Amino acid sequence: MPTTTIAALAADPSPLARAITVDGVRLTVRGLLPGDEAALVAFLGGLSATSRRFWHGDTGHAAAAADWIEAIGRYDKLRLVAVDGDGLAGVVDLSLSLPEGHEITRYAEHGIRLDEERTARWGPCVADAWQGRGLADALIAPAWEAVRLLGRDVVVLFGGVHEDNVRARRFYRRHGFTEVGAVDMWRRL
Repeated sequence: MPTTTIAALAADPSPLARAITVDGVRLTVRGLLPGDEAALVAFLGGLSATSRRFWHGDTGHAAAAADWIEAIGRYDKLRLVAVDGDGLAGVVDLSLSLPEGHEITRYAEHGIRLDEERTARWGPCVADAWQGRGLADALIAPAWEAVRLLGRDVVVLFGGVHEDNVRARRFYRRHGFTEVGAVDMWRRL
């Protein structure tokens, strides 16, 4: 049973907020806020072509940011951000839906039935300047706390992981994820 909802966290995001220190720099992890639109556009626009390919693709940054801001507290999405000064150093995309034809179908092909009431999809992205500095590692605990607050205890990768993204695969395995087929990985919390 969830201890809170996405709408409740949008109304009062304080349960998500925490300070972290990464590579000697103090950052704040918190829920995405309506005032973050310009920082989100800059974050998305600053990703290298490789980072965009491995995360959300090459959609228009301003339109994507506007959609994310408009979705705060609505639908099935919760986004956490790591704030470095005035900019965003990382984003964690959490989703509580498991649409047919995507994760449910892919996992079922490997004999795993995902429980829609217990599973969250997770997609982290770290700004290129922060990659390799420990930020992705530091985002794990706040993300898992958010997932638990929402009553979930299973995490799957949002859309899977590219077969050629060796670095990400190592990262996920190091954090307890198990590979399922060519692109999927999951973890029980």
